[in-house]
Amino acid sequence: MNTKIIRILISLGLVLILAVIFTFTTDSFLHARNITELLRESSMVGIVALGVSFVIIGGGIDLSTGGIVALCGLVCARLSFIPGIPGIVVLLGGVLTGAICGAINAFLVTRVHLTEFVGTLASGFVFSGLAMLIAFRKGGIIQSKVITNASFTFLGGKIAGIYNIFVVWVVLMIVMMLILTRTKFGLHTYAQGSNAKSALMSGVNNISVKSMGFIICGACAGIAASFVAAKNAAGTVTMGNDVAFQAIAACVVGGIVLGGGRGNALGAFLGGLFMQLILNGIYKYKLSTAFQWILLGAIIVLATAFDAQFNKLSFGRKKNRAAAVKEAGN
Repeated sequence: MNTKIIRILISLGLVLILAVIFTFTTDSFLHARNITELLRESSMVGIVALGVSFVIIGGGIDLSTGGIVALCGLVCARLSFIPGIPGIVVLLGGVLTGAICGAINAFLVTRVHLTEFVGTLASGFVFSGLAMLIAFRKGGIIQSKVITNASFTFLGGKIAGIYNIFVVWVVLMIVMMLILTRTKFGLHTYAQGSNAKSALMSGVNNISVKSMGFIICGACAGIAASFVAAKNAAGTVTMGNDVAFQAIAACVVGGIVLGGGRGNALGAFLGGLFMQLILNGIYKYKLSTAFQWILLGAIIVLATAFDAQFNKLSFGRKKNRAAAVKEAGN
């Protein structure tokens, strides 16, 4: 069986195992409301993870998504108070803000030549600071303000019992799978992540590919922030807390290898579900939120170590198979 399929099945298995454990060890896991809320909560980190997956598959990393989410959410909140503005325009404003943030990251990495780690870490602080600057205040103190624009808050609602953000997440996952597997840009992203120098010698424009990855990542953060702001009817400076590392952890759990060249959008999708299942379990067992950080770090370490061994074994099998074919040919 193809190693890519095996890795996806492993991620799916992890999700199913957690679901079974929580079903038999808690009283409310399978309640319709809990499942609906679980899918909604998964969607924010999941959408961001889809964007981050483009950067990681291309051989990079983006630590700024938390700041982008906070900034985009507050941009949507500010726009929503413009009299008569349609909700779709507010949404587009949030997505465009995210894409601009992604373009800034691309500029820092490809033109200023900062490493992805330093560039996106620094820009994340800047985006968070900008979110604080445009936050609503009363008496000089930052506080949320309820969004009353019905055409915008409608986006945070449900259709047939399913939140709109979850539908968007599924659609985006399908679109991004097609982009990664059926377009020249997707193939170039894999090539760059596998070996940037070889990709460049083969005619891949590494700067354009890397830049587009960051822009997609920023736009995804903007989409997630816009729908969450619509659901909460508010934008807050804390909206993006923990999002960056949760999204990276979701990618790693889904088989997207840190270092690039391997993984896909379906893996990021399953990783997003897995991360929210973990958080849901922490809540169901009434454990301290400290366990969220402990588990987050442990998951990244274990998943990275597992993928290193998994890829080593896969490479060994391919090498042995190629040697057997060569020997048979002689």
